[in-house]
Amino acid sequence: MRALARAIARCPMKGERAGMASLLPTASSMRRSLREAACPLALSAITACHHAPPHKPGEEWLKSIKFEGNKEISDADLLSGLALHRTLEAGQAPDPYQIQVDTDRLRGQYARAGYFEADVQARVERDRDALTVIYSIHEGKRASTRVTIAGLPKDPAVSIADVRAQLPLAIGAPFDYQVYEDSKIKLLGVLQDAGYAHAKLDAKVVEDIATHTALIQLTYTPGPKCRFGTVSVQGAGGELRAAILDRLHFTSGEVYSNRAITASQREIYGMGRFSTVQVQPDPGEGDVVDMTVAVAQSAAHQVTLGGGFGIDPISYEVRARAGYEVTGWPMPLDTFRIDLQPAYAYLRTRGSLEPRIRARARIERQDLFFTYATGYAEAGYDYLTYEAFTEYGPEARLGYEVRLGTPHLRLRVGYLIHRYGFRNPLIPPALQMEIGLDRPELVGAFEESMIADFRDHPVEPRLGIYGEIKVTEATKYAGSDYTSRQVIPELRGYVPIGPTVLAARARYGAIFGEVPPTERFYAGGATSQRGFAERALSPSVPGLVNGRMTTVPYGGAGLIDSSVELRFPLATIRKMPLGGAVFLDGGDVTERPAELDVMNLQWAAGAGLRMVTIVGPVRADIGYRLNRTGPDDPQPGSTYAFHLSLGEAF
Repeated sequence: MRALARAIARCPMKGERAGMASLLPTASSMRRSLREAACPLALSAITACHHAPPHKPGEEWLKSIKFEGNKEISDADLLSGLALHRTLEAGQAPDPYQIQVDTDRLRGQYARAGYFEADVQARVERDRDALTVIYSIHEGKRASTRVTIAGLPKDPAVSIADVRAQLPLAIGAPFDYQVYEDSKIKLLGVLQDAGYAHAKLDAKVVEDIATHTALIQLTYTPGPKCRFGTVSVQGAGGELRAAILDRLHFTSGEVYSNRAITASQREIYGMGRFSTVQVQPDPGEGDVVDMTVAVAQSAAHQVTLGGGFGIDPISYEVRARAGYEVTGWPMPLDTFRIDLQPAYAYLRTRGSLEPRIRARARIERQDLFFTYATGYAEAGYDYLTYEAFTEYGPEARLGYEVRLGTPHLRLRVGYLIHRYGFRNPLIPPALQMEIGLDRPELVGAFEESMIADFRDHPVEPRLGIYGEIKVTEATKYAGSDYTSRQVIPELRGYVPIGPTVLAARARYGAIFGEVPPTERFYAGGATSQRGFAERALSPSVPGLVNGRMTTVPYGGAGLIDSSVELRFPLATIRKMPLGGAVFLDGGDVTERPAELDVMNLQWAAGAGLRMVTIVGPVRADIGYRLNRTGPDDPQPGSTYAFHLSLGEAF
């Protein structure tokens, strides 16, 4: 144990995780292959292609750093944590002390991975004034894991199996110090979640070089079993205080649990009202634990400004966004916001620049009738130019969302009404009359949605499923000139395969009855069938626009949209993960739902890159159409589409 501790103490934290990642027992051969392929490139860029600044004759400088004998840890992972790395980049002379310190760092890196017998020796080779530092490594045999557990209370709520479940190092598996270290909080949490608020854990690793084992010794001191006492709230009163208390996952007299405290803190943060939230037990050693909830309210007023652009094969769009939000107005649980989204788009089908404007004002109230229930009222105005027409007019919505016993299940109900006029249609007059572009559109409808969300992350999921079914009913009782029913079920799934994620989605849409022009389905684009431009997968008609023959999509009443995608990591650039994806998209949009044919969908295959930034994944995809590119199909003759967007496809 002393040798392991000395090795770890000599090695600073920088670069540790990069060095450990390649040694985790769950690492797949795919990731290893990608890493090994990237290592020569990385080292080439750092060493062989390194251009040192000019040096005077007789002035020594570090030309490169090399490794010999390493098999389990790559050159790039070893190099990343060395102090000599900075010396190499600066083109300076290596210091003998630096060389020795880095020798100890490398030993420590191997020790943390369970190679207790690893030996590292350094030597320096000279070519005139250029120096090369070579580290010769004998890795030895990696230690396997053993675990002993002592001090657990005789309590049916706690078992050895519960403890072992929190330590992802199986008996006999290769030892990894970082995995063990990261598990300590969870190992102590086993007792704290069972009521032992004052529990302590003495955890240490004893190395046995003779048997090549690392013995993890876990010794618990549980203390008394506790219950929650009184709860005080600091930093909020009135409706906010009541909302905080409603979100606590514990009550006075219940068995103490850290899990309940963490869940309470997460729910209070989720209100979006507070910049800091602390749910903490008061000091003491008794069996009754009083709790304090301390919050700091976030700024009430917020102004947002932003912009962006979009590119696809049939349009180029420059967007701006301006918003204002005030929380706690007119009541403490209310939020009022204004959102303005102007844009200019160059539509190649029209050959002209066209404005697009969306303006919304919205008031939203939390805990309306029930805890976790949200209601809102919204009014807005649209002026949106699409391929076939320009729509303009006012819109209003009412909505209500409530949990169904768990955060994973939600029910939404709502009402919408809008009145749109149309101008500049680019489709024949007979078709305009058929789909309703020759008159204003008045639609009033009731909306219902059921959502089941079991994903591990709402933006970048790796595991879980998401399902939703939405029904919209336009009727004269809602003030509508149309009578129709729209049904849209959707299912998504995510499965991790090592560092790779297999993602899939299927969506169906059908409109029965009269079909309003603005409610018609379109597919294609960055979040749909990526072999097509935005909205281009749709029933369409040929037309002469500005002296050029083109196809104009006008939408349909039947939709199928499906995707299968494999997402995998590639590298890290300036601390931003870079990933890749390959995908197969299938879909179709038809005039009527009965015309959909799952055996004759439009198919496209493609690949893309994702860079994870502070605003989310920036995604570039290119899709290649595999079938149905003839003159009677949407976008005839087009075989590929390029998409640049923000966020995952689904």
